[in-house]
Amino acid sequence: MESRQSKEAFASGSNTEDTIDPVTINIGTDQVLAACSGTVNTQGVIALMEIPKSLDESIVAKTANESSKPPFYVILDGLQDPGNVGTILRSCAASHVSALVLLPDSCDVWNPKAVRSAMGASFRVPVIELNGRVGALAKALDMLDDCGIDSNRVFAATMEDTGDGRSSIAHYDVDFDKGAAIILGKEGEGLREEVRNAMGQGLISTVHIPMAQGTESLNAAVCGSIIMFERMRQLSVIQSANAN
Repeated sequence: MESRQSKEAFASGSNTEDTIDPVTINIGTDQVLAACSGTVNTQGVIALMEIPKSLDESIVAKTANESSKPPFYVILDGLQDPGNVGTILRSCAASHVSALVLLPDSCDVWNPKAVRSAMGASFRVPVIELNGRVGALAKALDMLDDCGIDSNRVFAATMEDTGDGRSSIAHYDVDFDKGAAIILGKEGEGLREEVRNAMGQGLISTVHIPMAQGTESLNAAVCGSIIMFERMRQLSVIQSANAN
């Protein structure tokens, strides 16, 4: 395997040029690439890097206040499919989501399939991992409250009929010009009991995506992405109106 070290590498920002640490480039055979890769057919490039640390809860409010857009968080309630998690990360990066919040039992965002599905978004979207199965939602709500997001601005994604006699709000009727968060439930099983209890008590709100009759549900990543981009559409309309 041939090895050479770059003299200096640069990452270009919008108005600045920041020096990054030198990197070592190894040129390997097809056999070496196959041994290092978890897929049958590699893209011909493999990188070894340090996994970024989870965003500390204590600085979440600080980062939210520094943004020019209203804070918005996507909360994964036990999603298990790494393809879904990677797709959600990719949509988060494309729609100015403040951070991805993982409740306990959610898939590791650094699962190889999740990283491949995210297409680089794994390194661009802040991730907050909340530990402890008991009181995970309460911890998330406290964190969001520090960011100026009331619990009634936290929307659990559900079917139109929430099962408790209350109807949820259509995603295009949610006013996203203020801080908010959405909760996406686990594939198959849906939202955990703690979240369902909060819905039943009126502590958090619910949202759904209107669908044609005969359609039971949407894939979790599709559902989350539709809501994220509806928020982005609303913010774009507001920005255009203010510019005029």
